[in-house]
Amino acid sequence: MSATLIGPVCLLALGCAVAVVVLWRRLAGAGVRAVLARSGLLLATQAALTASIVLLANRYFVFYATWNDLLGHDPAHLRVQHVQPQRAAGRPVERTTTGLGPKRAGHRPDPAEDGRVDRLTIHGARSGVDAEAYVYLPPRYFQQTERLPVVVLLGDGAPADRLRDAGPPRAAGGTQPMVYAMVRLTGAADCMDVPGRRPTLGETYLTQDLPEALASQYRVAESREGWGAAGTGEGGWCAARLAMLRSDRFAAAASLGGRFGAPDGDLYGGSERYRLGNDLLWRLQNVPPPPVSILVAAGRSDEQARRFAALARPPMRVETSPVDGSPASPSEVVAVLTWLGARLRIPPEE
Repeated sequence: MSATLIGPVCLLALGCAVAVVVLWRRLAGAGVRAVLARSGLLLATQAALTASIVLLANRYFVFYATWNDLLGHDPAHLRVQHVQPQRAAGRPVERTTTGLGPKRAGHRPDPAEDGRVDRLTIHGARSGVDAEAYVYLPPRYFQQTERLPVVVLLGDGAPADRLRDAGPPRAAGGTQPMVYAMVRLTGAADCMDVPGRRPTLGETYLTQDLPEALASQYRVAESREGWGAAGTGEGGWCAARLAMLRSDRFAAAASLGGRFGAPDGDLYGGSERYRLGNDLLWRLQNVPPPPVSILVAAGRSDEQARRFAALARPPMRVETSPVDGSPASPSEVVAVLTWLGARLRIPPEE
């Protein structure tokens, strides 16, 4: 519902309210005609005010994105049903210590000096998704007892391969110590709750099952101020999307070479409203922005990245990092993780 409709309706409501004040005494009287005139004026004012409130609320929360959604003319006849996934048998989280991660030549592995990489097999009780995550714990984790911020790394490459190459954790050693949870993506569906597919509840997994699994195993941040996301390519879109749609969980995100429009494919159950809700550029133009910080690392000629940054407005903050080569190069990854580390914090009460 655009401002071209909302504006006139709000003006009509204001005009009706003014008419009530101005005409009320003129319409005074005991006759039937006077009673009907007053009643009609009150009903018109109430209807106009109600329409204004409903339209403003819809613009804020996007209950209906188009007239077809409102009138029930969605060609796909999408019906949203509550599905309670079955709980996985056995333990919800299985943890295994690996030999991956940074190593010091000529020294035996010591978590207090090198950190440690664990592999978690998570049986998502809420999403029904079974998936693996590689978790890097920095040396600081084993040197003290305080909680640490968490960065969820999303990408299409195997996390184990990145860790064998010493990976982002060691490269970002100059920033504050953080826990890194590395999740492999096979497509946009892995970070969305896709209608009509089960158990494709990627958003539920990333925002509920994964944080709960990490909290059950490690001393990690409890509040959103200590959680961030980052990703490359399609993972970059996922990271920005998670921050914008789930700002109750993530305070910051970084997109390396990601896009910002709605991904193509059969991901929306035929619903135009749901597709628009996943178009991050559309959201910036039509939905109040969330209180998050997002870094966009993209090529200098990336038009979508420039538009995304230009559309952002407070309380959302978007910073850009123009790159000449690959946005996922080691030097750019270092800069991105350093940027995230400067924006995540553990509140004193934790």
